[in-house]
This record gives sequence, structure tokens and C-alpha cells, in this order.
Amino acid sequence: MRALRISLATLLIALFFAHAISAAEENSERRAASYVPRLADLMVVIQIRHAKLFYAAKARNWPAADYELEQLVASLVEAGRYYPNTAPPITPEKIRSALSEAIKTKNEVKFDQAFDEMNAGCNRCHVAADRAFIVIRRPSYPSAFSNQQYGPRPIDRQK
Repeated sequence: MRALRISLATLLIALFFAHAISAAEENSERRAASYVPRLADLMVVIQIRHAKLFYAAKARNWPAADYELEQLVASLVEAGRYYPNTAPPITPEKIRSALSEAIKTKNEVKFDQAFDEMNAGCNRCHVAADRAFIVIRRPSYPSAFSNQQYGPRPIDRQK
């Protein structure tokens, strides 16, 4: 009789834990399906891809530049999907088109022009989003975040 009670108690405990684990997995799947990354987190990924694209082109590693361009555009598209009200003045497709042409022809001058136009588009979007203090530029030294100006805008310094 005592052995039967112990067996039943063990079975009930096992069933309880099995149910708890199943419920936790179900909740985890539901949370993962509803996860939306913060716009700021997406922007950090985009900033890293921006720098890697620049350094790949400067090193004339055109296949790597092409890869980083596609990754950057995919991240911009994802940001637009999650945050449609923050559409940039320059579309991901326009960015892809101008930079892709420069990369395919291995034309560093065209790349620089297209890259600078992309940066201007980024900065116009930041101004429109009331984030003018975020200024994107060409990376200035080998660092993932040298492509952002951290001091105030030159206009703001005069105020």
C-alpha cells in the first residue's frame, strides 16, 4: 500500500512537471512569434552594417561590400515593416540601386557619392523623427561606431 502511494505521488509530480514544461514552451513560442525588436536596436544593427559596407568597399573587397549592402537593405526593410510610420526619405531600394551599381562596376568614386547620399538620407530621417542629434557620416577610423558624430551638430554648437 505504501509503495502504491509513493508510485502515485511520483506519477503526479511527474505529470505536474510535464504540464509545467509544456506550458512554458507554449508561452515561449507565443512570445517569440510576437516579438518586435525596438527601432533603436535595429538602428544599431544598421549602423554596424553601414560601417562594414564602407570598410569593405574601401578595401576593394567588392563581394563583401555587395553582401553588406544586401544585409543593410534587409535590415532597413525590416525596420520599415515593424515601424511603417518612420519611413526614411530615401528608400531601401534607392539605396540598393545606387550602391549596387557602384559595387558591380567597382567604381569607388560612384560608391562614395552613393554612400554620401545614403548618409544624407539617414540624417534627413533622423531630423524628421526629432532625432537630429544622431548624425551619420563616413566611418573615420576602424571602429564599428566611428560612423556617428557624437559631438553636437556644428549648427547646435553656435547656439
